Amino acid sequence: MINSKTKLMGIFGYPLQHSLSPIMHNKTLQKMGLNYCYVPLEVKPDDIGKAVEAIRFFDILGVNVTIPYKEKVIKYLDGLSPEAKACEAVNLIKNEGGRLVGYNTDGLGFVSGLEEAGVAIKGNVLIIGAGGAARAVGYSLAKKVQEILFLDIDKSKAQELALFIMNQTGTKSHGLEMNQDILNELKSWADIIINSTPVGMFPKVEDTPIDNLDGVKEHVVLCDLIYNPLQTKLLAMGQEKGLYTINGLPMFIHQGALTLKILTGEDPPIAFMKEVILNQMQQ
Repeated sequence: MINSKTKLMGIFGYPLQHSLSPIMHNKTLQKMGLNYCYVPLEVKPDDIGKAVEAIRFFDILGVNVTIPYKEKVIKYLDGLSPEAKACEAVNLIKNEGGRLVGYNTDGLGFVSGLEEAGVAIKGNVLIIGAGGAARAVGYSLAKKVQEILFLDIDKSKAQELALFIMNQTGTKSHGLEMNQDILNELKSWADIIINSTPVGMFPKVEDTPIDNLDGVKEHVVLCDLIYNPLQTKLLAMGQEKGLYTINGLPMFIHQGALTLKILTGEDPPIAFMKEVILNQMQQ
């Protein structure tokens, strides 16, 4: 129940009408017995600077940050975590007594999801896409794997990201232009394949970034960062091949759990968070 002692959290983004974060966090905070309220704060593009300043003004405990503000908020902050600094993107702002610090829990959330599933994080990683999600995931995986290869329709973007990862972590990385011929050559090379693009997301559920999975290793782990739908066409193709597949739900839940840990100092019930999201998606 909201009262004069309720502490405020939220999420900045535009638009936000489909965000699952508020229901996940509010139900989890209630389960934890904490007097917090998590609200969607839709911010128009010209107002993001004012919105960040409002965190101080209203003494908001912290806010998640989503599209299109993960990079744009950085110039308004007082400090960055090592992950946020390296990824040049923020998905969480914590108010530390008026000092605003940016965090990035996306990549760590992805790795936690793999570890929870018992996936051996090693060998060669193929990441389709070279955007913010690819950067966060690639950075968090880099020191655990042998080599990372980024594929993107924008070759220079893939190359720049690969160079960035190599400079930041020392892990061998390459960037190539995304096309089916190159993809066919790389399928037998990869131990983990990750789609970090929105291709296949609702409502365009028949789209897939890969035409087929012929030639992949038997033990390859196939990941899709999309969680709506839970089973993309890409993952369905993988399951037909008998591959181990992981959707974007574990990453979403674990980055949310890290958010609550950072803001409250307490460990949230991850299994409960998953239950909340699955129930919501079935409605």
